[in-house]
Amino acid sequence: MGASFVFGIGCLMLPAIAYFVINQEWEFTIPLVGMVYRPWRLFLVVCGMPSLVCGLALLRFPESPKFVFMQGKKDEAIETIQWMHKLNTSGKEAKLQIVSIIDETEAQQTKARRKEAGATKGFVALMKLMWNQTAPLFMTPYLNKTAIVCVLQFGIYLTSNGMYMFFPYIVNRIAEIKMDRTTACNAVRFIPEELAAVNVTEVLECDAQSQKLDISTYEHSFILELMYALGFAVIGLVINAVGKLPILVFVFVSCGVSGILMVYIDVPALVIWLYLILLTCGFCISVVNAATIDLFPTNLR
Repeated sequence: MGASFVFGIGCLMLPAIAYFVINQEWEFTIPLVGMVYRPWRLFLVVCGMPSLVCGLALLRFPESPKFVFMQGKKDEAIETIQWMHKLNTSGKEAKLQIVSIIDETEAQQTKARRKEAGATKGFVALMKLMWNQTAPLFMTPYLNKTAIVCVLQFGIYLTSNGMYMFFPYIVNRIAEIKMDRTTACNAVRFIPEELAAVNVTEVLECDAQSQKLDISTYEHSFILELMYALGFAVIGLVINAVGKLPILVFVFVSCGVSGILMVYIDVPALVIWLYLILLTCGFCISVVNAATIDLFPTNLR
């Protein structure tokens, strides 16, 4: 949950970056690839830079102790654990003394499978290793658990990420039409009787030239990310006290009711807030992941 909170804090920066980068009117053509470079392309590059920096930084960090231990490198695993202890304590405590690491039953089984798969080289070995790690998830007694987790995660990602793709557009449309009464559906589509009076060519040209978003789009995006940051922090504090199931039920019910209401309510401001609540379904991603760890043994995670 701590990692999710950090993720939420990072996302708070995105609306501000988008406002300063996307809301520009410059563009230039790259003849070599026949592409018009606009601010939204630069925004993608800016968003990708932190991942690039973190990826390069990982090259300087040691491999996971558990991973190297499974490879039979006990000394390297001990050195990594000692390095982590030194880093966590800022070097203020004495060196962590570890004589040896005892093999657990699951660890022994995993090492045996790796050794067996390593006897066969190439593509066959890779497929065999993948089968040994994946097939048990779809067999008894784990089949029901796997199915439930997959359905939950599919629904969560479909709502939190899939519906989020349309969030800036819908908020921008509601801000553009400036009507006191309109539903979300009417805000994003042409009314049949109004379509005949619209010059489609002019609309397409206008959309192609317009690169700016209404300021309210950035404001509501910032509010959404703030809700995520605060929500992850609260969940991290209460999850051990109240449990995972009550949190999942509360979030799912709240988001489901909001999703249904936003279809019928014709107050634009309220529609946007209901949309924001619907998108907070992403809170459940980390909770389901945490529950999944408890459902399966270590060698299948």
